[in-house]
Amino acid sequence: FLSPPLASSAAAIGAAGFETFSDASHSFSLKLPSSWSYSEQLLRDRRKLLVWTDPNDPSTAVFIAYTPVRDDFTSLGSFGSVDQVAAQTILPKSTLMDENSETSATMLSATSAKQSYFFDYVQKSKNVPETHFRTIFTLRQGATGGAGAVLVTITAQTPQERYDTSKSTLFDSIIDSYAVS
Repeated sequence: FLSPPLASSAAAIGAAGFETFSDASHSFSLKLPSSWSYSEQLLRDRRKLLVWTDPNDPSTAVFIAYTPVRDDFTSLGSFGSVDQVAAQTILPKSTLMDENSETSATMLSATSAKQSYFFDYVQKSKNVPETHFRTIFTLRQGATGGAGAVLVTITAQTPQERYDTSKSTLFDSIIDSYAVS
């Protein structure tokens, strides 16, 4: 793992740069802002969450969630197509069921590449500013040290009002740097 912490605002990324986060046990890497704050949480249900937060804007962050899955999930396709996964996990269920819901989401793109699903979307909820998300879903086989797999979800988020100014310098850099080995 990359030595924590990482930290910096989108404007300072050019000067501060990125560092590579490598996860050898799950066979992937990506670049993250070198000045962002880092934290790790182990959740009760065997999930692990790694979080990097912009110290100048706590609503801008990247998190990686590790979720063990059943042995019969042998490929990302076991969850469905990229469009099915988007509809079942990314878009809020309340929007799909109730047109009057105060939660809404707009899928901007859903693609499959690098043995992963890539999602670009915007969500709005009551009392929460519209937020732009870029998410990668990947299934890593045998990453638990034996049979079974781990669903690795990498999500970058920021308020929509800040997204356009940080899209190419921050979000494209993080998402485009994702590599599997």
